[in-house]
Amino acid sequence: LAPDSVRGAVAVLTTFGVTFGVLLSQFMGLDWLLGTADLWHYLLSLHLVLILVSATALPTLPESPKYLYTIRGLRQRALKELSRLRGYPAEEVAHELELGEERGDTRREWGVAALLSTPSMRLPLALVCALQAGQQCSGINAVFYYSTLIFKSAGMSQTGAQYANLGAGVINFGVSAAMIPVVNSCKRRSLLHFSLILTTVTLVLLPVSMSFADAVSWMPNFSIFCVLFYVLVYGCGLGPIPYFIGSELFDVGPRAPAMAVGSVAQWIGNLTVAMTFPTLQRLWGQNCFYLFAASTAALTVFIHLKLPETFTSRQAVRASGSEKRPLSKQVTSA
Repeated sequence: LAPDSVRGAVAVLTTFGVTFGVLLSQFMGLDWLLGTADLWHYLLSLHLVLILVSATALPTLPESPKYLYTIRGLRQRALKELSRLRGYPAEEVAHELELGEERGDTRREWGVAALLSTPSMRLPLALVCALQAGQQCSGINAVFYYSTLIFKSAGMSQTGAQYANLGAGVINFGVSAAMIPVVNSCKRRSLLHFSLILTTVTLVLLPVSMSFADAVSWMPNFSIFCVLFYVLVYGCGLGPIPYFIGSELFDVGPRAPAMAVGSVAQWIGNLTVAMTFPTLQRLWGQNCFYLFAASTAALTVFIHLKLPETFTSRQAVRASGSEKRPLSKQVTSA
């Protein structure tokens, strides 16, 4: 839906909404609001309000003009939708759809089976799945789970630890807001490298600092720093980029099934962490963070070797040809 010039910024709005929801739930979960044994279920049910708002707004949402134009062949409807989105007459935006048709592969029906059976699509699909699953396996939810305990180990009261946890949520939300203009002018690979390397280092230092919390006086404070720093660097790349990298790696035809498979990978990663983390925590304690560090380290290597730079040619980097080792060089438009 977004024009190329602001596609990255618009894509980050997804993360912006997610982090705002996390922050709002943290605030509403404070003891003096709904964070009590008697009221927590009211907090859990508040998402119904957002569901009703979304359901009400759904009829007003436009269909993707490129999908209508290149996949379904409904050209007049596509022009009408794009004209409404851009605020310009149809004749002034027609070239945008025509260019997309020239670059897109509309000669076949794309589905999951077609993606997997096409050699040139496998690496881009693997990249999308690795980033989506790797985002969840980076331990972001585990860090937030442990954060209150870490803050209390530094001498904070239960109330103080809750507010410190709220502060981590503020950082999480603030970084996502700051990334809206940043991601539109920065290279994707550079942001991911920066984020992944620093999250890996922080995930190694965090359990070390927790292990020595009783032996070294300043270690509890260092643990707090690790939590806040981890949230900061996670939001600089690993948080937002997996949500939209698929739209820059795939053309209109295979894009929808590819991103659907990526979403499945994300939920599998989320489910895996949710189901295994309590057991890992019970068996290994804070040492379970080393597994998350290993996950982000492996993702760093894979991204370094295989991910093309999509920033310089947001719509020119496509799946065809991406099956070869790309990628230390930028891809420029043809």
